[in-house]
Amino acid sequence: MNEWEAQMQRLLDGEIGEVTVPKEDFLTVRSILVEKGWLFHVVGEAKHGGVTIYRRNEQAPAAE
Repeated sequence: MNEWEAQMQRLLDGEIGEVTVPKEDFLTVRSILVEKGWLFHVVGEAKHGGVTIYRRNEQAPAAE
């Protein structure tokens, strides 16, 4: 498990409230979210400069 996958797992488990992803890692993180089926379990908010902040999607069913 790589660093981003571990961070996203912690986010989905409710251990942390958000994950800040810099522009250069966006595609890596998005790939992980798609591969794991977590894409709809998070909400990404784009910020100035290409930074994306991911938070849990409270409307989605629980992640596995």
